[in-house]
Amino acid sequence: MKKIYFDYAATSIKRKKILEKILENADKFDGNPDSSHAFGREAKKILEDARRNIAESINANPSQIIFTSGASESNNTVLSAFADQKIITTNIEHDSIENTYKPENTILLGIEKDTDILEALKAKLTDEVKLVSIMMVNNETGFILPIKEIGEFLRDRDVYFHVDCVQAYGHIDIDVDDMGIDFLSLSGHKIGGINGFGVLFARENLPSFIKGGEQEKYRRAGTSFVMGAYSMAKSFPYMVEERVKIKELKNYLINSLGKTGLSYEINGNPEKDVDHIINIYFKDYRADFLLTYLDMHGIGVSAGSACRAGAVIPSKVVERIYGPDRAKNSLRISLGFENTKEDIDKLIEVLGALR
Repeated sequence: MKKIYFDYAATSIKRKKILEKILENADKFDGNPDSSHAFGREAKKILEDARRNIAESINANPSQIIFTSGASESNNTVLSAFADQKIITTNIEHDSIENTYKPENTILLGIEKDTDILEALKAKLTDEVKLVSIMMVNNETGFILPIKEIGEFLRDRDVYFHVDCVQAYGHIDIDVDDMGIDFLSLSGHKIGGINGFGVLFARENLPSFIKGGEQEKYRRAGTSFVMGAYSMAKSFPYMVEERVKIKELKNYLINSLGKTGLSYEINGNPEKDVDHIINIYFKDYRADFLLTYLDMHGIGVSAGSACRAGAVIPSKVVERIYGPDRAKNSLRISLGFENTKEDIDKLIEVLGALR
């Protein structure tokens, strides 16, 4: 039985051509890039080439790119730097934001189905607020938030703007200058890179979150993960090339759902949401049942975020926007570069067998 993976929003299938390239040139990654010998210099070149490429992908200066262990660390770094100041964020952020801010110092924007988030922000922003932290694409539903409009509104105000761009990177063009972004978080494994590597774009330096050595110009301690940086930098161009394919797969999936004969609704607006994430409400079936049923047929999907230690927990975002009953019956299907129309046909066939 062929296994079909529809959970790219949790982590991407690894790009084997990049891993093979690393293995073919494994000796180039041997040295510590902070060592002064030839081994270190060779690794340093790979690391800095990756930094430059990643910076170019978001129109940043390489000096503004800090390498981290992942977007969760990047998010934690920013939120912790503003821990004792007033901040604004939303109720649909990733757990690495939600579990880091201090409630007593935080103004939460409640996102509902038809919320105008820019107007909600305007109504809540005061001179006391020093940081606004809002994701670009929601990881559970695929909602695209109006980051450029928010950035333009905040541009001339005495407040910093942080954006979690994990689910947007590679799928949507990002320009930190045009969007007025001060801090931005990225993750390598969401686009086909090796797990355990992330990026923090910082227009201004923040206090070091990880203490230790002098790496990353004193901004983040720890031996640099050269393979992680390389794999992320090399994955990005593929992501851009694959956008048309992912959009076609999304449209094919949505147009095929009616063939299942099941009662369903899309959580969100397919015309406005990101292309690789589709969150679907199945009226007559609970998500935990569907997850198990699909898994028995070799198909991997999810219900909510993958950051809950493997527990089958309904999407907190769907619950907050549509209510708990709908969340219990909703699945997230997230598409990636190895998916095909044949994979979608199999998904539709298996779901249709429930009738």
